[in-house]
Amino acid sequence: MTNNPQNPYKPYQIIILVLFCMVANVSGRVIADTLNLPLWADCFGTFLAAYALGPVCGAIVGVSGNILHGLINPISFVYALTSVFIAVIVGVMARRGWLESLLKTMSLSVLVTLVCTFISVVLNITFHGGDVGNPWGTGIVELFTTWGVPHPVCIVLGQFYVDFLDKVFTLVLLFLFLRAYRGLKPFLPKIFRLSDSKGVTADLRLRSGDGGRALRTYADAPLPDGNASGGAPIPNAKSTTLLILFLFLVPLFAPQKASAQSRNYNAFAHTVYNKENGLSGGKANDIASTNDGILWIGTYEGLYRHNGHEFRLMNEFDSIKTVRTLYVDDEGRLFVGTNDNGLSIIINETVMNVLEEKDGLPADAVRSITRSSDGLYYVGTAEDLAVLTIADGLKVVEVLPRIQTALSLSADENGHIAAVTAGGEFFLLDGSKIMWDASSTGEKFTATSFAPDGRLYASTESGKMLSFSVSEDEVVLEKTLSCKSFRHINSLEFHDDLLFLCADNGAGYLEDGLFYTIETGSFNNSIDNMTEDYQGNLWFTSSRLGLLKMCETSFSEIYASAGLPVSVVNSTARFGGDLYFATDDGLFAIDEETGLPLKNALTNYLSGTRIRCLCPAQDGSLWIATKSRGLVQAAADGKISALGQTHQFRVVIALSDGTIAAGAGDGIAFVKSGKIVQWLGESEGFENPMILSLGETSGGLVLAGTDGGGLAVISKSESQFKLDRLIKRVDGLSSNIILRTVNDYDGEKFTGGVFVVTSNGLCYVTFTDIDDGRRFTGKSGGISVRKLSNFPYANNYDLVVWKNKNIFVTSSAGIFVVNRDELLSGGKLDHELLDLKKGLRGSFTANSWNHLDENGDLYLSCDTGASKINLNTYDKAEHSYRIQLKSVLLDGRRHIVQKDIPFVIPAETDTVEIVPEIINYSINTPYISVFLEGVDEKPKVYLQNDLPIVNYTDLRAGDYRFHIAVLDSKGREIVEESVYTLTKTFKIYNNWYFMLYTVGVAALAIIWLTWYVTASVQGRRAEKQKREIEAIRQQVRMGNETIFAIANAVEARDKSTGRHSFRVSEYAVMIARELGFDESELEQIRRTGLLHDIGKIGVPDSILNKPARLTDEEYEVMKTHTSIGGDILKDFTLIPHVDEGAKFHHERYDGTGYPNGLKGEEIPLNARIIGIADAFDAMTANRVYRKALDMDFVKAELKRCAGSQFDPTLVEIMLELIESGEVNVSRTVEESTKSE
Repeated sequence: MTNNPQNPYKPYQIIILVLFCMVANVSGRVIADTLNLPLWADCFGTFLAAYALGPVCGAIVGVSGNILHGLINPISFVYALTSVFIAVIVGVMARRGWLESLLKTMSLSVLVTLVCTFISVVLNITFHGGDVGNPWGTGIVELFTTWGVPHPVCIVLGQFYVDFLDKVFTLVLLFLFLRAYRGLKPFLPKIFRLSDSKGVTADLRLRSGDGGRALRTYADAPLPDGNASGGAPIPNAKSTTLLILFLFLVPLFAPQKASAQSRNYNAFAHTVYNKENGLSGGKANDIASTNDGILWIGTYEGLYRHNGHEFRLMNEFDSIKTVRTLYVDDEGRLFVGTNDNGLSIIINETVMNVLEEKDGLPADAVRSITRSSDGLYYVGTAEDLAVLTIADGLKVVEVLPRIQTALSLSADENGHIAAVTAGGEFFLLDGSKIMWDASSTGEKFTATSFAPDGRLYASTESGKMLSFSVSEDEVVLEKTLSCKSFRHINSLEFHDDLLFLCADNGAGYLEDGLFYTIETGSFNNSIDNMTEDYQGNLWFTSSRLGLLKMCETSFSEIYASAGLPVSVVNSTARFGGDLYFATDDGLFAIDEETGLPLKNALTNYLSGTRIRCLCPAQDGSLWIATKSRGLVQAAADGKISALGQTHQFRVVIALSDGTIAAGAGDGIAFVKSGKIVQWLGESEGFENPMILSLGETSGGLVLAGTDGGGLAVISKSESQFKLDRLIKRVDGLSSNIILRTVNDYDGEKFTGGVFVVTSNGLCYVTFTDIDDGRRFTGKSGGISVRKLSNFPYANNYDLVVWKNKNIFVTSSAGIFVVNRDELLSGGKLDHELLDLKKGLRGSFTANSWNHLDENGDLYLSCDTGASKINLNTYDKAEHSYRIQLKSVLLDGRRHIVQKDIPFVIPAETDTVEIVPEIINYSINTPYISVFLEGVDEKPKVYLQNDLPIVNYTDLRAGDYRFHIAVLDSKGREIVEESVYTLTKTFKIYNNWYFMLYTVGVAALAIIWLTWYVTASVQGRRAEKQKREIEAIRQQVRMGNETIFAIANAVEARDKSTGRHSFRVSEYAVMIARELGFDESELEQIRRTGLLHDIGKIGVPDSILNKPARLTDEEYEVMKTHTSIGGDILKDFTLIPHVDEGAKFHHERYDGTGYPNGLKGEEIPLNARIIGIADAFDAMTANRVYRKALDMDFVKAELKRCAGSQFDPTLVEIMLELIESGEVNVSRTVEESTKSE
């Protein structure tokens, strides 16, 4: 190969070059795609190979690059066709010199672009629907489409833009590379120095030739890649999962449920869902919760999705219509067993697999599902039990015909499966092998479940619960418990180590070997299944009644749950370690140790008595205000006494000095040592003596609220109480009916102010008129009264100022919770309402009295009993919410969003509808904040029930962070927050740099076109000029030949001169050179000398060749040869001023010459030069009539005639030439003879 002059490369050089070209192609494409460049950058190697090794090798390299890139993106395979064409074009055109100049290189790139565009557009339409495969090209398509350009034209323009820039860039790069290589070649290692040889070379070798023309021995060639690697981008491979971190953090931050043992299920709030409020069919068969907290309810209408706010029937699930059973595995897959469509598996709210009878399932009716510890799934159908696997696709691996219609299935951690059939049979399987059945027990079973500790529980038709221990080869009956209060147990479920049971007549649970009934109210028929949501709420399904939710609330029901009869409770108090309730039907009590009703002498004494108020005293006694038995005192020792039986007492309080004050319908009794020591009534200043409330200020004033007579201010002086004044509406109160007065605290410090609850609002009273003895003087100027008009409700009953600055106001609407400082500021007041929706049972009793203990437990008097709420922890459920952005609607189409993975919004999207979701099953309705960074100026806050779909239009391209947060009860501080990243891809043509690209590529194309057209026109013009110059040169040559012919003719006629004109021209050139004439001027003077005597052609031969001296007349004729010569040469433009030399060479420097008698420098310089040269030759040349004169004589003659006949300067030059030997007459004569 190396000896072949057509193959100058050694084998290893070819291998290195080919490998380099292939790597350049693939790496260039990868870099271009990674950096999102507006070109392919995958054909440099193809062009280089086609240039250096020829078109065939270039095509092989190009196709190889497509194949290699096709391993990354298979679409590239089809674009190998483009690589073949561009390699051939570049290889052929390079041989024709199209890489010799930058213009030709640019022109070659345009040719390659056009070919690539045509081929690639066809391939794009065929394989990609016209997609260019480059975001810049796609941007061009979109941009021109918005400008109304037809789409097919846009596709062509998009491809052209990418190809044109790519081919120009690549070919110009090759052009520069080749020239840099030639310059660096001598310095490169031998392995990189490619040989030059005739016919083939890696260099562009130019060699000088005839006429300065360049000969190219081997043409270079580039190659375009109209998308040589295809039109589709490389798919981005990004590692985006944070699943492990997510799974690790979820357990850490998931809300912790309270232990089951500490929960009073009978105090839970009930909500029933049926066809009136969510379930259109009004019935539910099963319920399950997936790992994201969503509840799924199986009904005869289909499958419902519930997030705590709405029920959505999943009509989009074609394979799911009538749902009988649900199961969620550890990975969060939801298995849905239908009545007649087999089994469906849902992952991320999408049906991923369906298994029906035609696929091997024993029947399409599915009744139960569980998963064993070995990963197999057991499915009870209406016929046989099926064993499934999902390892290699969902399929049946075994069928167990012995187990028919399994209604209840459960699995332990040791590979055991328990199954109860519709016929009441009970089996235990080890894998797919039946290891035990319960036929020996003689019982019919209804349900079964494994406990977390491995024990096996099973319920029977006879009302028993059997507990078994299970080992590898033995099943032992441990306990038999009676649960006959439950009729036909349908299911058993373990939650928080409690065994819950669902029966036809209710629900319950097993704890410490005892069964407890869960109070479900009227929801007590055909309860089939249950579950517990992530917040700890219980859910029960009934195939007749629908769905029951039981929520733990801030309120604990303490009255009815203890078995006390329904009654209106007017007051609560703790006495003797027990809890007492004053009702319209007597006094009731609860033993706080057992939680059971308590009867004693006191409750018996007051049985049937309407009791209005209870007040524990400092001495340990309990004072009781009754309607019919007066004021009753129950001493700590159990002694009961009464006084004032003729009065109807409504309220009783213990004053700080130990005095008991009791308000009645006709005034106030003050009691000491068991006796009424003073009475204040109408005669003592009350306008209306019916006392509704009593209180004592921090300064010792007694405040008595009346039923229309305002607020009485009572002071004490020398053991006597005195009504000092009445505060009424004229003083600033909102009403004269006073229901309650409560001392104000700032934290735990008394402020001296008093909150006043009137019949139509809240007021605040400050007592400033106090004397040094802390006594109220009664002066009007000592009281400040103002209405708290910023409080949102009017019909209030009582008020508690708590040490955390929360104020709890009981009202007919519930409990309002407000901030003390905000309330007193008179400004905006945020509030939270604890009402029936928050678990309050019944309504508060008007003008009732509630007991508050040191733990913050407030015992509330209600119209049907009593409840308890803790003022420190009432809002504990706020901290257990799950937040998610489940879906986003893009231009109306729903898309699923995955946590921790940025959601991509396509650039063409106009409308983005974000669907935030708070999964909340509690009774709380939290405030929700939503905020899109970079768009929203501030977060938008809604109650959860009012949370809308958040709409955004025309979002700019970029990254956004969407915040969803649950706020505290005031809607201020963030309690929990989730942040989702949304990325809207760029409409690339919206960027300034894309417009620059669009204009720049178009300008580049226009520049090339202008350059090409201009160069073509100039080339044609230059060619025309070249032809014209050649014609002129031909004319010159012909003119020269004519001139020489004429000169020779003249010489031939004048036999006496003998090559005189040639010698004159030689002498003239010598003189002119000394004067500094350039070569062209010397050539002119030489030719002028040859023609200076051309006028002799008009002189008769008789005169011209006369051997004797001419007569005067003949001399005059001879002198005419100057004028004749001037006339002959005046239009001869090939030699400038040639006519002057012929006409004036006989003029004399002193003006006595002819033909015009010019003097000095009036005589043209060339004529003066010709004149002296003519005279010198006349003197030094032999003539017919004489011999050449002596040189000394000649020099003397020149000196003598200087200034008269000749130019003195020229004489000096001539003499110097003679002296230097430059002028050699003999040599000149000899040369003139040779030139004949």
